[in-house]
Amino acid sequence: MMHLESLSLLPLGDKAMVMDRSNGKWAMVAAEAIPLVRLLPFAEEAIPADLRPSRAELLQGLAAAGLGSGPPPPRRAFSALILKLTRTCNFRCAYCYSTEPEDAASDMPLAIALEAVEEALRRETHAPPGASHPDLLVILHGGEPLLCFPLIRDLVTAAEEIAAHLGKRICFGGQTNLSRLNREIVDFSLAHRVAWGISLDGPPELNDRFRVLAGGGGTYHFFDRARREYPEFVRACGILTTVTAHNQDRLLEIARHFRDCGAAGWGWTLFQAAGLGRDSAARFELSYDRLIAAWDRLFDAVHAGEFDGFEVGPVVRYVENLVCGAGASMCMRRGCGAARELLSVSSDGSIEACDCIDRKGPLAGLGLVRIGELDSLRQAEESEKARLIRSRDVALGECAECAWLSLCGGGCLAYVGSLHGKPPAQCALAKNAFPRIAQSIASSSALRRYWDSVFNTRPLSVLAASGGA
Repeated sequence: MMHLESLSLLPLGDKAMVMDRSNGKWAMVAAEAIPLVRLLPFAEEAIPADLRPSRAELLQGLAAAGLGSGPPPPRRAFSALILKLTRTCNFRCAYCYSTEPEDAASDMPLAIALEAVEEALRRETHAPPGASHPDLLVILHGGEPLLCFPLIRDLVTAAEEIAAHLGKRICFGGQTNLSRLNREIVDFSLAHRVAWGISLDGPPELNDRFRVLAGGGGTYHFFDRARREYPEFVRACGILTTVTAHNQDRLLEIARHFRDCGAAGWGWTLFQAAGLGRDSAARFELSYDRLIAAWDRLFDAVHAGEFDGFEVGPVVRYVENLVCGAGASMCMRRGCGAARELLSVSSDGSIEACDCIDRKGPLAGLGLVRIGELDSLRQAEESEKARLIRSRDVALGECAECAWLSLCGGGCLAYVGSLHGKPPAQCALAKNAFPRIAQSIASSSALRRYWDSVFNTRPLSVLAASGGA
């Protein structure tokens, strides 16, 4: 039986998109079929007899594309572990969500890190047998993780041995400011396939305004040095920019800058009023209208071919979720990965649902990693707070009737003040981005061309007709 009550219709000129709000599946139909689509919720006997064959044919096509099949089953298989290896950082970024003013320098003991990794590896695998995906992704975070590189070296080496013993696949990634990059770190990262992202906010005049040293000096020169000394390594890294009120109008300029620097790609994260940013929210808070206008300029440039071959994350994340299906991004679907597929462990062993959860907020603190038990993560997942986080349902509010609900997920819980609330900036972005992408798919092959130029091993032939395959 098809669930037709969850279908939404988006006219797009000579075509229209039919979207299933419950699972993110969609299909393009000719504009002439719009009146028939609007008749779908009605019982067959209420439809004129001469329209019933056309209705049946339309229903068959929509069902083949996955529409009306109901929401997907909830995801719970564990697949990612964030290890915040240190609270120490040699930068003092004015908006840092991760650092509290009173934090003291501390590094995670190796025993705690390995305890968490081994428990995670012993759990039910997330990746299907024979797939290229790892059973566990470990994200090395901080503070600045490369300040404790000996810990990283020992952790990665030992964790790889544990994974091999258990017949599991593990991979590592991390986020760094590059200030401590040297030949030993480069060689080790390449040998063990540790994929690093670089935190950088744009050209020097943008980056050095708030991403500064403890003494107030700029930090872009660390990136310049790393590019000179280890060019191939740096070019393989993605770059992540924190978007605030002070750089939100210059997204296109920032993307061009990093493309011209030879980076593999560029992504963003939106300012979060936590940590050092909590008391500076008025200074850094985003303007939705300005942010959307900047995103539109970025999208237009992507659409026109300016960024072919360069991954523009603020556009790609929406295209991927629309075309590849709800769940392509752990952060953009109903039932996000927090306390389901993901947990975060701080340097003192405390466990959080996600590293974005405010450590001073009511949802913080799911438990502690206890040495020798190999049960700490499971107990954290079964804690009352974790169950509360998983109970979040933005459909209890105005999101229920939004066509894009399954594709945006209602936004990140860490950015809202209530369990079932939605973050206004993320909501506004999604309501602008998805219709623009849908219109492009309906009227041109520009996004297919762009996608294939960046991900030539994942051609999007599905862009022609339907999504969520």
